[in-house]
Amino acid sequence: MLVEQVRQLIQTQQLWQANERVLVAVSTGVDSMVLLDILEQLSVPMGVVYVNHCLREVSYEEEAFLIAYCQDKQLPLYHTRWDEPATTGVEAAAREFRYTFFKEVLAKENYDVLVTAHHSDDQIETILMKMVREGNFFSSRGIQLTQSFGTGRLVRPLLETTKADILAYSQERQIPFFEDETNQSLAMQRNRLRHQVIPLLKKENPQVSQHFQQWSQQMDWAQELIREQQQTWITQYVQKTGMQLQFQWSTYLKMSPAQRYFFLQGLGVPLSEKQCQQLMKLLDEKTAQWHVDLAGWQVQKSYEQVVFRPTVTKKLPSMSERTLRIGDTCYLSDDEWIGFFLKDDIKIPKKVKLWSEYRQELSVEFPIECCLRKRQPGDKIALQPHISKKISRYFIDQKIPNQQRENAWVVTDCQGIVLGLLPYVFSYLSIAKETDKIHYVLLYRRREEADK
Repeated sequence: MLVEQVRQLIQTQQLWQANERVLVAVSTGVDSMVLLDILEQLSVPMGVVYVNHCLREVSYEEEAFLIAYCQDKQLPLYHTRWDEPATTGVEAAAREFRYTFFKEVLAKENYDVLVTAHHSDDQIETILMKMVREGNFFSSRGIQLTQSFGTGRLVRPLLETTKADILAYSQERQIPFFEDETNQSLAMQRNRLRHQVIPLLKKENPQVSQHFQQWSQQMDWAQELIREQQQTWITQYVQKTGMQLQFQWSTYLKMSPAQRYFFLQGLGVPLSEKQCQQLMKLLDEKTAQWHVDLAGWQVQKSYEQVVFRPTVTKKLPSMSERTLRIGDTCYLSDDEWIGFFLKDDIKIPKKVKLWSEYRQELSVEFPIECCLRKRQPGDKIALQPHISKKISRYFIDQKIPNQQRENAWVVTDCQGIVLGLLPYVFSYLSIAKETDKIHYVLLYRRREEADK
């Protein structure tokens, strides 16, 4: 029975303790409504958190249903609405809004654990999507059973449960739920994998869900071991001077091909697979001296020494480039204005007060001087740890029109490292963490066509 299966998983994996407060994320779909019912069967004291994304007419009916459900069950409900949905990159923006709200509730209401209804079919979809898109070892890990989240932990007690078992439980228990019709659309990659690929895999082997779950766990363990070894190599063999990295070529040559690959990947330099293979080939050669320019980095071999250093971008006196220091403001064009302020000293010209705003809050670690320029070939931005994406690919993924791509501004530090892309996204290294004290604010304002 599914209830007993979840109970055993909670106990054996110690997903939470009896004295910890549990918050359940509910969407009113079948997965989360089944999860809610199972936890009720287990008499778990809990609260419910819900976001109305305001993207479908039926979402208001779903919201009213959940409010009534929680009132009837006497469950605390924390809910909000996404009153201003994004117009591009909607799926990613909705997830960001949703999980930000979850973190706020977790902290404000003193919950210890956020529980979501991800299941084993979601695990297959996630791994397949990562393999299709990137095929990168360090970014191909699956969904975790438990992980840190905000001020607490994120737990997925249905991760070893199949979608078929969830549907069977909902029919047996007559669980009320709403079906999101967009889940049937083949316009999204996840749905294509869900409806066209995974059924074939299950037909080939009914145990495929279990195999993907095992593979995800094995990947976690393998990555943990490799990162430990990488840190040992860095400590023993790499000299760091500021942003510059240096190691002995003869030390590198003593490593096996596998060790060489993961040594280079562990340097903290954002290398694509193609760049890593290119460097391995160059380092295998006996050429005494050479250098190669990567996106934002230069690698130089001089006899025994191999040096990685950030590329210093020479600034040209161009109207398309600016340097911003704390307190600086300027008009980038007739329709664009930017300011870099201390948090408590923001001054906005009257002319731009009604223009659209992009605001980025920054911690004290952000450089007090940054540069603005237009995009250059090969520019990359680190969106997550160990994951850098070409800005050109980011534009494609977010379906940003060509004209808007040309109008975008790249924010870099003085060494040319990309910190952000205005008005769309900042590097994860630049975004202030929840525990950081906000020190600076970068404001970008733009007059839209309708306002001209």
